[in-house]
Amino acid sequence: MSSLKMVKPPVYLFLYWSVFVIFGILLLFTGCGGSDGASVSNQSATQTEVLTGVFIDSAVEGLHYSTDTQSGTTNENGEFSYIQGENVTFSIGDIQFPPIISQPIISPLDVFSVSLVNDKRVSNMARLLQTLDQDGITGNGITIADEAHNQATGVTVDFSSTDFVIQVENLVANAGAANTSLINEQAALEHLSLSLNNLAMTRACSSDSIKIGHTGLFTTLAHNVSGRATIIDDCTLEVTQFNFDGMAPNVRFYAGVNGNFSGEDAFGIGDRIDGRSYTNETILLELPEGKFVDDFDSLSVWCVEFNADFGSLRLEAP
Repeated sequence: MSSLKMVKPPVYLFLYWSVFVIFGILLLFTGCGGSDGASVSNQSATQTEVLTGVFIDSAVEGLHYSTDTQSGTTNENGEFSYIQGENVTFSIGDIQFPPIISQPIISPLDVFSVSLVNDKRVSNMARLLQTLDQDGITGNGITIADEAHNQATGVTVDFSSTDFVIQVENLVANAGAANTSLINEQAALEHLSLSLNNLAMTRACSSDSIKIGHTGLFTTLAHNVSGRATIIDDCTLEVTQFNFDGMAPNVRFYAGVNGNFSGEDAFGIGDRIDGRSYTNETILLELPEGKFVDDFDSLSVWCVEFNADFGSLRLEAP
């Protein structure tokens, strides 16, 4: 019988296998390195993604803004563009707001890094923004017109100054807005607080009420009040063809039952509307949280100061 003899493989085979193994290992590490590279690339793409933020005291349209990579003017929704981590600076003409780290929502409180609306810098900024609103109806958003930027050329202000009113009086008087003098502090803070409260609340407003479409005409009692109100959905009314001379203190829309606007069922809707005149204007009224159109049947232009009805209506089927 012949016996099998073990033959050692030639040296070149060992060299071949060694090269093969080493090459495979290199491929393995290269693959892992490629994966890490993709991860870094994706992370970089995320870091340079252009995001959208909103400046509010109502949505403020027409503010100029700039970041390290973005610049422009806030749109009708108060929106601006930024990249995560960038500072953003808002301005009206040469009036620059303090720079702030960009974030999805920015208000005057954020600009000054405070949590209370009664900070003097916050109240002065709110007064200026609301005063420069082109139509003077802050409830439908704030629009800063081009003329306001033109009039603010060469102007600088100190929002903490005790003579802030003097610093902006020429700008306000010539900006082409409905208001030609700075609105009072209380009204400005009430509006800002309302905007912030609305922002904090998520509300589902349905269209289930049988009152949707109900409407009424204001009976003129004082100060030339007239117009029509119509129920749009469960928590919204639209006032159209609205007229009011604005010549009375602390006036707002009030809801009531059976024409009673001073009882426990009565409540205010929206911001104060005194301080300026209205001629054939349209105003959208959103009811306060927890209130719906089924809670009332009457609407008044109500003077809170003197418990006086300047004009009212009943909401009824057309």
